[in-house]
Amino acid sequence: MSADGRWIRPESTRKPVLGGARPAGGVALGERDRTAGGPGPAATGADRRRRKSGPPPVAHPARPALRADWLPLLAVLLVQAALSYHLILSNTAFIDEGTYIYAGYQEIAHLRHGNPVSDYETFFSGSPLIYPIVVAVADFLGGLNGARLLSLAFMLSATAAVHLATRRLHGSLAAFCAAAAFAALGPTQFLGGLATYDAMALAILAWAGYCAVRLTTGGGYPSLVVAGLLLALAGVTKYAALLWVPVVAGIAVLAGPRGSLRTWEAWRRGLLVLLTFVLAVGAAALAAGQKYVNGFNHTTLKRAPGHDSYSYVASEAARWVGPLLVVALAGVLVQLVRARRRGGAAWPEFWLALLLLLAGLMAPVNQIRIHTWLSLQKHVDFGAWFSCVVAGLVLARAVLWLKGRLHLVAGVAAAALVVGPLAWVGAAQGREMNGEWSNSKDFVAALEPYIVKGEDRYLVENYNVPAYYLRKQTNWQQWHDLVAVFRRNPDTGEMQNGVPAIQAGIQAHEWKVVVLDFTQTGAIDKAIQPTLKAAGYRVVSVVTSGKHGRYTIYVAPGYDKKPR
Repeated sequence: MSADGRWIRPESTRKPVLGGARPAGGVALGERDRTAGGPGPAATGADRRRRKSGPPPVAHPARPALRADWLPLLAVLLVQAALSYHLILSNTAFIDEGTYIYAGYQEIAHLRHGNPVSDYETFFSGSPLIYPIVVAVADFLGGLNGARLLSLAFMLSATAAVHLATRRLHGSLAAFCAAAAFAALGPTQFLGGLATYDAMALAILAWAGYCAVRLTTGGGYPSLVVAGLLLALAGVTKYAALLWVPVVAGIAVLAGPRGSLRTWEAWRRGLLVLLTFVLAVGAAALAAGQKYVNGFNHTTLKRAPGHDSYSYVASEAARWVGPLLVVALAGVLVQLVRARRRGGAAWPEFWLALLLLLAGLMAPVNQIRIHTWLSLQKHVDFGAWFSCVVAGLVLARAVLWLKGRLHLVAGVAAAALVVGPLAWVGAAQGREMNGEWSNSKDFVAALEPYIVKGEDRYLVENYNVPAYYLRKQTNWQQWHDLVAVFRRNPDTGEMQNGVPAIQAGIQAHEWKVVVLDFTQTGAIDKAIQPTLKAAGYRVVSVVTSGKHGRYTIYVAPGYDKKPR
């Protein structure tokens, strides 16, 4: 390990395309090793004459050396994989998992056979043609566990990306600390065991951030184009990822030895990344059509505000990523002191650290703005990826500072006292998040005998989970939720919606099975219960699952179990 904490030199040896200025001293990146030792072009003729004559030596390919910084990263990835794998096996499908996987199967059937499909693009918070199809293939190959393992692979790749990005900026020791901090977070572990949009979108965004760093530390136009395209792909995979597009563009401006707020070259890098992103997203929007635009407006841009208080949303965000942001804030202050002392190139490093800290605050601030806690535990991890770069830097500097004054053991212990509690608390938070929904195994088993493919209609609160498990014996048109129910009165032709539509359908025995669980639509459940009793519906099963789940299954008069 060198004095600055680098186990290996992270800079690329490629000549940068965007701006070919040579570093101070006239030696370009990668030239120091070629000039430091060994005979060069100036070797004397006497040296050449002393060589023995004979056949030229046969060139053998060099045996690849194991880089010292990959072993610590591998240890981090193994720990992260173990913590998330435990979550993968601990519960049945979450409602979002059932929704996306079930939708993916429908989209595949539509693409292959032209089967009718629901208008998911109007209410999904990402394109139904990207992640749902990918996760449906994973589910087909490995079931729900296979779909969740796909998310784990995405999250492991995001950890690798933060390691590589930090390594290029601050060296291998900081890279290890950044990767460890990201893997320690509860949201990171949770997303690694959850088959939703988030893991895929976060991984793509992470690699876009890495490409922006590579652009400023020896990469060229390929890194620029890839960063813009990955930003577009992350945005259409999950619309919420668009919130961090300015951060990636800012990295292209501020990072690396040529980062600056005062030069056109630096701003040109950021603007070209944004231009590539805009062109890619514009082409996707034109190809997608108006339904996708309406869905984006409904779910993201013009999302209806919730009812959670500012303090509640802020306290929950602080519980999940607050300690990390405190460490990152310390890193920003260290960079500020360093910039005030040294000036010059140290100021872009400070502005970059401040940008990465603000990236970690974006998700909480946005959801405080719209008064909603919904999905906050997933969204905070997007910003945390960027803040981990600063956290890794300050932890590495603390290790080196203590090493110089006390001992290396003291520095390692100090870093462990930060990352260790993060991991301990993160593991507990991951288990807590994974237990927020009830195990639906008994409920699906009780419902299955009454479900059959055909024309019968089923009114089930949060139907996506049973629809996913029973997808082989039903059509998607048979399932209906208690939200946004519409019905045309056959006698008057009048359009009914909401509770009156549900009650009229119950009185006409249009719903063969009704399931209530008194959670998200508790007020509607209470309003239609008397109607169910008056219309002759009978309770065939009440299934209790955990502390959250209590499913009451009603069937219409004369309706019974279906033969298999």
